[in-house]
Amino acid sequence: MAETVNGGNVAGSGKDVPGSQRADPRVAVDAFVKIAGQDREYVFRTRDLSKSGLFLYTKVGHVYPFRVGSTLQLELYDYDKSVSCKVVVVRVVQSGTPEADKYPVGFGVRLVEIDDANRAVLQSMLDRVRKEGAAY
Repeated sequence: MAETVNGGNVAGSGKDVPGSQRADPRVAVDAFVKIAGQDREYVFRTRDLSKSGLFLYTKVGHVYPFRVGSTLQLELYDYDKSVSCKVVVVRVVQSGTPEADKYPVGFGVRLVEIDDANRAVLQSMLDRVRKEGAAY
């Protein structure tokens, strides 16, 4: 059954970011993500992840057709498992912004639809990273 979802971490530490204003605590995870958008697929990496969203980036300079409000199909890969869900773009970090001085440019997405099996895989990934730290 698909669930509709409403609604940080010090790099590499697996610890939550102090003072995070997110609905759910984030962990630093450097994993591969595939996005199906419009007429093609795109490959990104994650900067951080929570049970309600993630931040995606790529070091390849390219203009992507995603804007705040774009709905996308996402696949997040964790070793031999993957999480598939629907997300919506909630934030875009562009070159020349203060955040882009510290982090890669990219965009934040919020999970808007995920089934129980994928939610369980996502939760096990978060639990593992919090316990052991990111292994990517």
